[in-house]
Amino acid sequence: MRRLGWLVVALAGLYAGCRGSRAAADADTGVQAGTAVATVQAFPDVVNAIGTVVPRPGRFAELAAPAPTRVARIFVTPGQRVAEGDSLIEFERAPFDAAAKSAAAALESAERAHARAVRLVQAGILPQKDSDQAAADLAQAQVAAVTARRAQQLATLRAPLSGVVTRMSAVLGATADPSQPLVEVADPAALDIVFNVSPAEAARIHAGDAVALSTGEGAGAAVLGEGMVTGVAATVDSASRAVAVRA
Repeated sequence: MRRLGWLVVALAGLYAGCRGSRAAADADTGVQAGTAVATVQAFPDVVNAIGTVVPRPGRFAELAAPAPTRVARIFVTPGQRVAEGDSLIEFERAPFDAAAKSAAAALESAERAHARAVRLVQAGILPQKDSDQAAADLAQAQVAAVTARRAQQLATLRAPLSGVVTRMSAVLGATADPSQPLVEVADPAALDIVFNVSPAEAARIHAGDAVALSTGEGAGAAVLGEGMVTGVAATVDSASRAVAVRA
């Protein structure tokens, strides 16, 4: 019995020694911990898209002949810088001068007819409807005269803004169609880039976002500069199913 008691005591001591050694080892290999203040920071959300350089609204003009006529003179060439009011194209003036003269004569006749109708209605000789008709004819003659004078002024197309001639399709002596623009002028300092993106991408873009411009992607792309988003279209193009973003 005494030997068994010593054996139990010895085993208990050995177990206690092992626990003490393990605790000491755990204490020696403890994990070092530190603290830091958490901060909120933005991360970039990149959208890649292909853009097209376009003139800014209000800083671009397309000009055409005011009526069917012929090109008499061309004062500028593509790439030439012009100031507001500079002459661009001159058309044959004879048709416009004749139309303005005819419209002025018609207006003078309508004014006399209206004055006569008013006097006769007041005298009880003519019914009121004749005076009303004369007033309507006078209004039409006034509109025609204004239109003819405006066309006469546009016999020489002038630059409506300072900029650069970006296109000139007029041919000396050729017929000019009023539905076809002959010359374009744009302000090179007011150019925008329009990107077409998907509706999902457009939802991630907002006015004021930064834009990085380059000639392509990858290491060979040349950096053109930086810009800023100025607007995101509110509608989706029905043909391309894309949303236009202007920067």
